[in-house]
Amino acid sequence: MTPSVGLVNKYWGRDRGGIEAVLHAQACDLSQRGYQVRVLACRPHASPARPFPPGVEGRELRAPVVASMPIHPGFGAALAQLAAASQVLHFHLPFPLAEAAALRLPKRGPWVATMHAEVVNHPAWMRRVQRAITARFLRRVDLILVSSPASSHCGTLAEFQSRVRVLPFGFDLDRFFAAGGVRRPPRPPVLVFLGRLVRYKGLDVLLHALRDLPAELHILGEGRERAALEQLTAELGLKARVRFLGHIPEADLPARLAAADIFVLPSRSPAEMFGVAQVEAMATGLPVVNTALATGTDWVSPHGLTGLTVPPENPAALAAALRLLIEDRNLRLACGRRARTRARALFGIAERGAELAAAYAELSAGSPFTAPGPVPPARAELLPRARRA
Repeated sequence: MTPSVGLVNKYWGRDRGGIEAVLHAQACDLSQRGYQVRVLACRPHASPARPFPPGVEGRELRAPVVASMPIHPGFGAALAQLAAASQVLHFHLPFPLAEAAALRLPKRGPWVATMHAEVVNHPAWMRRVQRAITARFLRRVDLILVSSPASSHCGTLAEFQSRVRVLPFGFDLDRFFAAGGVRRPPRPPVLVFLGRLVRYKGLDVLLHALRDLPAELHILGEGRERAALEQLTAELGLKARVRFLGHIPEADLPARLAAADIFVLPSRSPAEMFGVAQVEAMATGLPVVNTALATGTDWVSPHGLTGLTVPPENPAALAAALRLLIEDRNLRLACGRRARTRARALFGIAERGAELAAAYAELSAGSPFTAPGPVPPARAELLPRARRA
């Protein structure tokens, strides 16, 4: 009998964000492993549909978006149909619409939930309601997956620690490894950011940090903050050194990253729990400067090993870390080499996909799932703590 899995998320389309990139990688890998894969997601009214890859049956419900969450009156019925056709249901959170709809479903098989982020940017009353729904939903879930050791301790999961397992995200990184095989000759350094242009990503902090640095900045991505960021760039006198390159086609992304020298993830909020773009940059051999958020961002790229970590919302600290990597070419290249090694060891889809499939199989057989092997820690820092920017 062909195993089947239903994957549930707010949206579909790897270009929409990190969660969608994870979903896309999982769906493609599970299909290649012989699973019958079905995806249920929404899409904003004004957004075009994204195609589903061969072997993946997908459904996008066109929906209005309220407080960053899609709302569709037919979602509950669509979820019930997906559940009836799937041996395993795998939810990607946060997604309050799906969590609330699932409370009315009978359970026919195992439920898995991946916690990507906590809801932190909504009004307090809305967060209370959403957390109450999430708690009721998680009480029905058999296995809760998180992407890093730090993420397992987020407040939402305090009640459910016995069902939480660490399973890092995996991706098809071959194109990024190939693009980063040859580093560019020395020249004025280029910093690069990849992601949605939204406030919690901290790009305003990066622009302030850039003022006194001898570097260019390439910003890859789109979002509602673009106009404000372009205005800030002009006000800071940085127009000659900052390029807003917009959405980059998937085929061009590895080369765009490999053309830079340092990747920057200046996020200011624990809404950033992993940082998928870090992994892609690391695979091309870029060192990373990220922020200490008590989530998984500085586990993905640890301080002193694959780059540097600084406090969030601190332009001076960010500038100091970037200056260190700009001026110390040997350190920059060494961190980049270790970044490639860490990306290959931890974040490839072959290993992580096999572990996810094993989890489904064990749950379907009625066995408790134990995460395979110890997840490698960040390991000892290669720079003394005193040098943290």
